[in-house]
Amino acid sequence: MIGLLVVTHGNLGKSLLESIAIIAGEVKCSASVGLYHGDSPIQLKEEIQEKVEALNTGEGVIVLVDFYGGTPGNEVMKLLTTNEMKVLSGVNMAMLLEIVVNREFSNDLEALAKTALQSGKESLQDLNEVYNHLIAKAGE
Repeated sequence: MIGLLVVTHGNLGKSLLESIAIIAGEVKCSASVGLYHGDSPIQLKEEIQEKVEALNTGEGVIVLVDFYGGTPGNEVMKLLTTNEMKVLSGVNMAMLLEIVVNREFSNDLEALAKTALQSGKESLQDLNEVYNHLIAKAGE
């Protein structure tokens, strides 16, 4: 199974995994790492490396980070040359759910990451516009 690691500021990653478990059940082969005020980036990178190694069962690891340019993402990027992983920024529930549901059926790291990224992008909606469109369509 493709491993799943969520690396964020604070408890965000842990909370996202707990929230996905409400929808999809136990999230196997997954972990989170959080960066807190005063933490050392070097220690963060070491913790990420340990988690990636533990989660890689031979099919690689998808690492989701909170946003591009932040310390969690920057430290993950430093590990790209030494690990079989795919790293995506901008983690959201749609991306996470896509990965959790589909990695049971796929061992293609690149394809799963691409699907998750697309799902994450498509989940970004202005719900006021969606609502207004639905109301207008219902009146036709």
